[in-house]
Amino acid sequence: MGRTTLIEHDVPVEMRDGTVLRADVWRPADAAPSPAVLFRTPYGKSALGLATLTPAQCVDRGYAAVVQDTRGRFASQGEWAPLDWTREGPDGYDTVEWTARQPWCDGNVAMAGTSYQAIVQWLAAMEKPPHLRAIAPAMSTAAAFDAEQLGGCLRLDHLTSWLGLTALEWVQRRAAAGDPVDPAVVAEVVQLLTTPDVPLRRLPLSAVLDFEGFPGRLRDVFAGKAATVADYRIGDVGVPTFSVGGWYDVFSYGTIELHRAMRAQDPVAGRHELVVGPWVHSGQLPQVQGEVNTGLYGSAQGARLADLHLDFFDRHLRPAGHDTGRAGGGDVRYFLFGDDTWHRAESWPPPEAVDASWYLAGPERDGKGGRLLPAPPPGGVGRDAFTYDPEDPVPSHGGRVLQLGRLAAGPLNQAHLESRPDVLLYTSEPLTEPLDVVGRQRLRLRFGSDAPATAVVAKLTDVCPDGRSLLVAEASLRLEGAGGVPPDEPYDADLLLGDTAWRFAPGHRLRVHVTSSNFPHLDRHPNLPGPVGEADRCRPARQTVWHGGPYHSVLRLQVLPASGAGGTA
Repeated sequence: MGRTTLIEHDVPVEMRDGTVLRADVWRPADAAPSPAVLFRTPYGKSALGLATLTPAQCVDRGYAAVVQDTRGRFASQGEWAPLDWTREGPDGYDTVEWTARQPWCDGNVAMAGTSYQAIVQWLAAMEKPPHLRAIAPAMSTAAAFDAEQLGGCLRLDHLTSWLGLTALEWVQRRAAAGDPVDPAVVAEVVQLLTTPDVPLRRLPLSAVLDFEGFPGRLRDVFAGKAATVADYRIGDVGVPTFSVGGWYDVFSYGTIELHRAMRAQDPVAGRHELVVGPWVHSGQLPQVQGEVNTGLYGSAQGARLADLHLDFFDRHLRPAGHDTGRAGGGDVRYFLFGDDTWHRAESWPPPEAVDASWYLAGPERDGKGGRLLPAPPPGGVGRDAFTYDPEDPVPSHGGRVLQLGRLAAGPLNQAHLESRPDVLLYTSEPLTEPLDVVGRQRLRLRFGSDAPATAVVAKLTDVCPDGRSLLVAEASLRLEGAGGVPPDEPYDADLLLGDTAWRFAPGHRLRVHVTSSNFPHLDRHPNLPGPVGEADRCRPARQTVWHGGPYHSVLRLQVLPASGAGGTA
């Protein structure tokens, strides 16, 4: 049942240094004080319309909602540096405590929001504001987890498209203030947002967005002067957490690892919950992701995501008389592609998941492409080779990318990339029974290169009977010592494919791609040693994958035992 809502716009909230941030306050019209949910955003408080949870939904459940422009954004005072996280924790603390003091609040405050709005929740929580009772970060990560997911590579398109929008606003603000703006600067920003493939091929990369006075230069990122992702003191976060992620979210691994870290330090059931849906990184979470329609239950609405948030808040902000109860089955809810239903687990990965190994092998006699076998291949050592040329990288298509630039995310068909000579393929026989791949997936490659440094990129795909090869998971790894390995001994490359929940149906096949680029999602490795972004030239490299004998290259899956370990015809 709806409630009459009072909305106050641009309410001033003074920070400890005297800076005034402004917020819109949504609250039920009745006079009884209630708990409050705080959203802090750099994207404009009036435009907040998240599929996870909205201020209106909070009010309908009897909560107040505070939606604040972060420092230096829109109606709020102060200066905003896009890669400087130092003020977000203290500002979050001050706003939580301001909220708790208001006559319409009963002293209990939670935080919610997606992406940047999630990161600022972690930063505020580790400052330990006394009246913060819970946080609900959706699609967030931490610097250490992000680096582990990427294997040392740079999420290039993501970073530059986000900074490009910031640069465009910076140009507009300077123009409005009467400062001269170099037309060449404007042209580069527009090109970065419209045809990013051109500036992102520039060497060195540090020359991109290298504008005097711009507070988000790539040069500063490469030099360690600016952090693309915040890091947290997890041990200082003492409140319950409700984490939301997506299998194709750029921060999928970080979201799950943050949940696991909180459970490890505070294992009490129900205090830390995780929901992972079929979604890409977006404020809107529809049922169609990539080329797959997951059905009504694959949407945020079908998953009752807002109700799950508010049920969680009820348990931790108003436990007396508002215990909605937790459905049995554990603290993790996950969406299984192919089955298109939601499942529950006690923890992640599900305790019932078992390990299953699939071995890379060469082609059958006179066959094309490598094989993926559920047992070690007979015979001796085999090798497959390709040439990686940074001047002709494999184009990005789907996966865990940010849809802010020109890329499309999600489970997209990779078949058009599979004819490239720089993509090695290893494919299983058609499955005879369903295979539910649920958990964390890895690929151990025995990999060689004639370059002193290089990179390796891998993908796991689902090959449908109609020939489509849908992207399930992906991994990347910089190999800075590959060239130092003796030519008769391959390098051990352990790639993190991350987490997924995907049913491979009977008649479908598993496939592994091995290559060395995924551009512009990832930066192009120049095949030369040195720090990321500073190379001013590049060279081709001859890459080799070894398999068989003592040099097994192995795909390591976690699967549900009821689905078997992967029978083949």
